[in-house]
Amino acid sequence: MRHRRTGSCSLAVLALIVSATACASGTGATATAENRPSAPTSTRSSHGTSASAGSSASSSTRPCLSGTVTVLYPPADNPLRSACLKLGTTIHLTLKSPANYGWAPVRSSSPNTVTLLDDHTASDGTRSATARAASAGTATLSSADTYTPDPHGPPSRAWQLTLTVVP
Repeated sequence: MRHRRTGSCSLAVLALIVSATACASGTGATATAENRPSAPTSTRSSHGTSASAGSSASSSTRPCLSGTVTVLYPPADNPLRSACLKLGTTIHLTLKSPANYGWAPVRSSSPNTVTLLDDHTASDGTRSATARAASAGTATLSSADTYTPDPHGPPSRAWQLTLTVVP
């Protein structure tokens, strides 16, 4: 049985609102979101600013991210489904695993567009991967978590992030 921390949810919602406001005004804001089962966060750490993973702005109105982008899953209740990246951007991905779950290797639908450089799992089931936006185009990074004590147990949950790379 999983228990939710309502305080964490409030903090995550506040972080999303702050980031959405920052995107709308054209300034950066640093925000932290706590773990929740359905939402990644991306952070442009090279410039100390962050872009909300779940802001309501479409990717066409948000600036494309560059430098180093950190994606944490699951941190909030509004999942990042897509992001725009500049060519050469590095993506650090962390898929945190609930107890008794483990993540499958991260896959790129277009390795020529988004190339996986590193992919490994920790003893607690958390998967870490590093990728680079290598050429213009669109690629989807994906993985799924599986209940490890019993392969016939609860169903796997899929995760994916569509990345559009621009020059």
